Amino acid sequence: MSCPRYLQHILVVVGVLAGFALRYTNLPNVTGDYYWYSSRQYAFIVETGYFAALAHNFADYNVPYLYLLTAMAALLPGLHSLVAIKAISMLFDVALAYFVYKCVEHKHHGSKSFLPILAGLATLLAPTVVLNGSAWGQSDSIYVTFLVASLYFLLAGRHAMALAAFALAFSFKLQAVFMAPLFLCLIAKGRLRWGHLAWVPLVYLGMLVPAALAGRPWGDLLSIYYRQADVHTAWSMKFPNLYVWIPDIYYDWWPLGVVFAVCVVALLVAIVYKSTAQITAELIVFLATYSVLVVPYMLPKMHDRYYFPADVIAIVLAFYWPRYWYVPVVIGTVSVLTYLHYLGHPYRYLGLDLPLIPLVPLEWLAVVPAVLIVALSRQLYMKLDPKHSRPSRLPLA
Repeated sequence: MSCPRYLQHILVVVGVLAGFALRYTNLPNVTGDYYWYSSRQYAFIVETGYFAALAHNFADYNVPYLYLLTAMAALLPGLHSLVAIKAISMLFDVALAYFVYKCVEHKHHGSKSFLPILAGLATLLAPTVVLNGSAWGQSDSIYVTFLVASLYFLLAGRHAMALAAFALAFSFKLQAVFMAPLFLCLIAKGRLRWGHLAWVPLVYLGMLVPAALAGRPWGDLLSIYYRQADVHTAWSMKFPNLYVWIPDIYYDWWPLGVVFAVCVVALLVAIVYKSTAQITAELIVFLATYSVLVVPYMLPKMHDRYYFPADVIAIVLAFYWPRYWYVPVVIGTVSVLTYLHYLGHPYRYLGLDLPLIPLVPLEWLAVVPAVLIVALSRQLYMKLDPKHSRPSRLPLA
């Protein structure tokens, strides 16, 4: 699919302006997360003297995100904290769309197809991408940008860069592990070397150094993710997955859920390892999507925003294999309906007078990704079974 270059430029300009307009209208929205946490953390940074604040344990975020808040506060001291916090996420929305574009461009490299541009714009205008940063003030676009960058570097055959990008994602949020099964599968098949994994601790520790230089103890820095795991005591934090049906009176058994998720991942890696199917670019994209969908569904203690990586990487999948157009539609719809449990109906503060969308019980919503996982599991089996798989026209770089 191609179109004249000037039409592509017009499409990009219109899409970017629409994305900016949607985000601009959302800027005034204040959520409880901003009021109780983000605004106070930002104020602490300003009041403590910017870089000096990094010596203190004043937020449950890992420190790379606090570096961004500190830089924004120091460089633009007159900017309101609400705008500053959301601006960081919105800038990464653009970077996220760019790397989705690069992933799809890898398939169409050398052609005049404008599908890569459509993929980038679809990401920029995706409802959860718009709402996550500009309406909610969350920062999920940051670590997912690095996850998609990691996927792109895998497709391009730049394995060290792929692991470094994954390590950056992990440095910002623990939820980057949702895509870890992809790397384990590639290591099992010999597409990645075990030595490449060294980039993960090296980059992660390197990202902690500025805070350590500011005076924060290494023991404190290295235990951030461990402490995050104990912040909430529920099987599911308004997240439609397997554990939404388990009463919280059995919360003490949650480690069994982690063991179950690990077993599922181990089974996936074993199946891929045993397969004789060729590891192609398309299969890597499929495995990436499958990983970021299955892992949060199988893990306990998940939050309402944790399908965000699946929302985005599924867009890459749909533009690689148009037959999977329904995957981003289905998982994106589930995410939006999940967001409503916290945000309410966001079009009301966009100035739109539309009927209210009924809140779908999370127990009902959780059925949808389960069905999708079963369908994709069947597709994955067929791709890994040489009797069903067909040779790919798109080898890895």
